[in-house]
Amino acid sequence: MKRITHLFLGIFLLTALLQGNASAQVFCNNEIVYWSQDFGTGVNPSSNNNVTNLLTYQPTGDLETEGVYRVANSTHQKIEWHDAPDHTPGDVNGKMLVINGEDGTFFRRTVIRAAGYPAGFYSSSLFLMNVNTPGTCAPNPTLPAITFKIEYRNANNDWIELDNSPVTSGLVPQSATPTWMQLGGVFTLPTTGTFVVTRLRISLSDATPGSCGNDYAIDDIKLASCPEGGPVPVRFLSVTARQQGSGAAINWATGSESNNKYFDVERSTDNGINWSIVSTVQSVGNSSTTKNYGAYDAKPAAGANYYRIKQVDNDGTAKFSITVLYNLKITGTEISVLANPFKNNITVDFLSTKSQVLSYRLIEMSGKQVLAQQLNITKGSSRKVIDGVGKLNRGMYILQITDENGAILYNNKLIKE
Repeated sequence: MKRITHLFLGIFLLTALLQGNASAQVFCNNEIVYWSQDFGTGVNPSSNNNVTNLLTYQPTGDLETEGVYRVANSTHQKIEWHDAPDHTPGDVNGKMLVINGEDGTFFRRTVIRAAGYPAGFYSSSLFLMNVNTPGTCAPNPTLPAITFKIEYRNANNDWIELDNSPVTSGLVPQSATPTWMQLGGVFTLPTTGTFVVTRLRISLSDATPGSCGNDYAIDDIKLASCPEGGPVPVRFLSVTARQQGSGAAINWATGSESNNKYFDVERSTDNGINWSIVSTVQSVGNSSTTKNYGAYDAKPAAGANYYRIKQVDNDGTAKFSITVLYNLKITGTEISVLANPFKNNITVDFLSTKSQVLSYRLIEMSGKQVLAQQLNITKGSSRKVIDGVGKLNRGMYILQITDENGAILYNNKLIKE
């Protein structure tokens, strides 16, 4: 098998779904789809002409035997499998290929284009799911490992792999909720002189022998051209913003990166009219696997905060992620300690409806006070660091914070390491 070294390829884990479908992720801009297979709709099981004779069609009963399949509208074709719909967005009784796996090539499709396939970039992908619920075949279940290969037929009628083919999923794990994964990438068809390539072939293989646990579903296979050239510089998989202490934690994940330089995390407090940079995060540059990033906004505004990620290439060009909303609601005074246990200092975050003077005491479990001081906090979010605790003995302490009237706002145990 050809060694995979290209950075544009990989497997991309999408959000776990209790029901419904995840949207497909594009691998290049403005794809032109030449062929796709969503396996249709309906309540009655069926076979599929692209499935090879490695597998046997079983129209009824549980898919108990190794190397059997059916096209069905639910993954629940065996008692211990997930009961999940297909992946195709908007389908009613949408079908998918459900397999009790065997090692070997199980799906093959030749896509003929009379006008020919010009040299250049092509994207091809599918969605797959390990259909087993956690604990199935415990303690050592076998796991499916799917390989996706795309080839062209040359002037000698030989099948030749496109550059960057194949891609592999690795071992697809069991999951608590039905989880679709996308496998695919951007592939390059080389120049072939005067010969016009009219046939591209997609082959799917399973590297795991038939045994307990090698069970999966396949859906939404496609082949497309990339008229604007190679893969998108960065594929954003997700962007989230949530409260962390008195601030906001912004997290995002990329499915692939090419010549990526850095990310700017931007915030708007006027519904997206004006934007300011909260943080700049260096990227890995080039990647074919899922990469996770995070940044922290220590002082979000009260009310609506909109966040987006600006991705900047090495050549200075940029693109933006989707925009997400974090709504900071403050009622009274909220206090949180960032690190417990603590070592050399105690970091405390505040959310307050007003500026005020607070007092804190650090007390040993015996009742002895070891530290006391006042804190001036501002309206909105603020962070204070309590120093002078590095030399304290290890053990349990109580941090108590009171307002100007002596009312206790925070009274919790902390551990000194």
